[in-house]
Amino acid sequence: MNDTEYSTESNNTTNDVAVSVFNKQIKSILKISLVLLLFIMTNYINGLLIAVFFKHNVFHENSRYILFIHMVFNDVLDICTVLILHIWVETLHMMPVSLCYFLMSVAITTTYNTPLNLALMAIERYIAICRPLHHPKICTLHRTYIILIMMWLISFISPASDILFVFTVEPLSFFSTKTICETDSLLRTEAQTMKRDYMSIGYFLVAWIVVALTYINIVLAARSASRAEKSPAKKAYNTILLHAIQLTLSTFMFLVPVVNNLWLYFQKQESQDVQYVSYVSIVMFPRLLSPLIYGVREENFKKYLKEYLQCWKFAKNS
Repeated sequence: MNDTEYSTESNNTTNDVAVSVFNKQIKSILKISLVLLLFIMTNYINGLLIAVFFKHNVFHENSRYILFIHMVFNDVLDICTVLILHIWVETLHMMPVSLCYFLMSVAITTTYNTPLNLALMAIERYIAICRPLHHPKICTLHRTYIILIMMWLISFISPASDILFVFTVEPLSFFSTKTICETDSLLRTEAQTMKRDYMSIGYFLVAWIVVALTYINIVLAARSASRAEKSPAKKAYNTILLHAIQLTLSTFMFLVPVVNNLWLYFQKQESQDVQYVSYVSIVMFPRLLSPLIYGVREENFKKYLKEYLQCWKFAKNS
């Protein structure tokens, strides 16, 4: 009798473990599928914008469009990097430390690029409206590319300093091991965490100040302009408002730790599930809205995108 009961309990335990493993696999598949769907939708729109940019010369000589298409490239790189990290963690779990640090450096750098790029786009609009005679001299292609290179170097300061710190506290053999690649993988001390937080706040604060100042100046310029000049000025401060919306969506990344901690406090769930939901809703979903907010609205891009869609419909019907 006891042997029978033990056998039954053992079978039940085995079945429970099998069901639990199966449920985890289904959950991982669903999570990856949703991320892939958002990835395809976002990069499809971004791909159209990039194709339009390279196909038409009207965009190549204008610093405004170069700054915009750089932001699109930056979003594509950021989304691809984070997608690789997410799928790897969900399927293989452990990643080589060297690969993890490389991907994390790219993800952090592209994240910091976003507010700085938006600030540069706001400054360009300010110069075009408030200093139109100086715009061709200031916003040259050469200077635009130099500023973009400087922006990448500034954004890379934070992950580069983290990697240098790891080199000082870990042996070289550490980089041949494997780890679970997460946001805090590069951090070793509380001082590093504070440094990253302060730098993140600093980048976004600078961007917010620039966007606010440029918006105020463009509004003042629009009020004092003649009726003929009000139309481009009005378009400019509407564009700055859109930059502010994009910046707001990007700033939501600071809410991720707060949301995760509150969610885990009130709802007892797995931390990975909570991090996934906050990542999709706060980090990835705004990336889907970003090209729609600016790229599809801009007149030249809209005109050529319509041509692409009409050609696609014609090819489909034929």
